[in-house]
Amino acid sequence: MKSLQCPIKLNWSSHRRRDHIGFRKVVEKGQNAILFLHFLTPAMVVVDGEEITLTRNACIVYTPGIRQDFGAASPTASYENDFVTFMTDAKVFSAAFNVPTNQPFYINNPDEITRKVEWITWAAANHEESLDEAGITQGIIDLFTLLEKGLIGEDPKGQRNARTKQRFIWLRGEIMINPKGWTIDKMAKACWLTRSRFTVLYKQFFGTSPGQDLNHSIIEYAKDRLKNTDDTIAHIAVDCGYAKAESFIRMFNDKQGKTPGQFRKDNKLGEY
Repeated sequence: MKSLQCPIKLNWSSHRRRDHIGFRKVVEKGQNAILFLHFLTPAMVVVDGEEITLTRNACIVYTPGIRQDFGAASPTASYENDFVTFMTDAKVFSAAFNVPTNQPFYINNPDEITRKVEWITWAAANHEESLDEAGITQGIIDLFTLLEKGLIGEDPKGQRNARTKQRFIWLRGEIMINPKGWTIDKMAKACWLTRSRFTVLYKQFFGTSPGQDLNHSIIEYAKDRLKNTDDTIAHIAVDCGYAKAESFIRMFNDKQGKTPGQFRKDNKLGEY
């Protein structure tokens, strides 16, 4: 485990922060802190006067005093990121990690990065009196260690593999948002792969089969709709890809041990 011989003070962090459509931020003289950004949607940054369009899972680390200009990929695009900003000896910190600064780069372990930022954000929110006792310093060191581990270099094979994984991550996110109409064949086609190759890679990336993940996404989507909307069960069944409500009810009961109506009654007030 890496350690660092300089103090670190967390300023602010956020995990999966969503900003308005077309979001853009410009800080002409930069900040008196290090800012780490992990873009969860396509984004753009301006570096040395050049606007660079980025896909999901690009990152940038701004050092103190460097102009910051970043945001959504276009004025009509959504924007979401993870970020951590903290104060430390920037020269010592930058020298300790093989991570680019003030220029965008890509990673192949975005889930690990998001989970670490989530932990830092949680720890800061729940340990207001002493951030050191909460392990924030080590959390930030661990975050940059993960960035080193996941950094995609110039190797063509590494870049190709990373793009494949990013496509799978995009696909998984789309299915979780709206599982209707997806099949394993359609999922494979969306990744430009045969069904057999797609299935092998999916399990390597996520530790589960695409069929199991699709079923899980349908259940979670249905549960969210049952808890947070007044949509009829028949309507939810159709949006989950079921032509008949009876088939949806039977599937839900098999997986959850209760009917959709019972689940809604038990969880409508947010107790779930």
